[in-house]
Amino acid sequence: MYTKRRDEKCLLLRKTLLLGFLLVTCSLFLSGQGNDWSEKEYSDYIQTLTGGEREVSVQSGRIDLVTDEFAFEIEWARKWKESIGQTLWYAMQTNKKPAIVLIMESKSDYKYYIQLNSALDYSGLADKVTVYLFPNDFEHLK
Repeated sequence: MYTKRRDEKCLLLRKTLLLGFLLVTCSLFLSGQGNDWSEKEYSDYIQTLTGGEREVSVQSGRIDLVTDEFAFEIEWARKWKESIGQTLWYAMQTNKKPAIVLIMESKSDYKYYIQLNSALDYSGLADKVTVYLFPNDFEHLK
């Protein structure tokens, strides 16, 4: 009985430490101190949160991340325009749903998320392309 309680306390401590580490990591992303990561490093990290397969080759391209449901284009927020065509092409090549993950390097990048969603609304694609904002939409996966 004593060992079980001690094991439970150790597990709780580990979870608390991991959660603290993840919260610090996310705040570094948003504060701009973590923005020296490459797109590949962000993509690799996102893959650890979502699962799926990275760098899947298709005709005329390579998909950043493919899950059972989605073909993800992972892109810097400021390059949101490029992400639309890529995710549509990748979705068509894999018969998956198109999805975009915009990487925010700073809080001011949120304007690009708004611009992307406005363009998708205008073109009638808002209900066809799923858009996520990193790290905001991934906090519940940690």
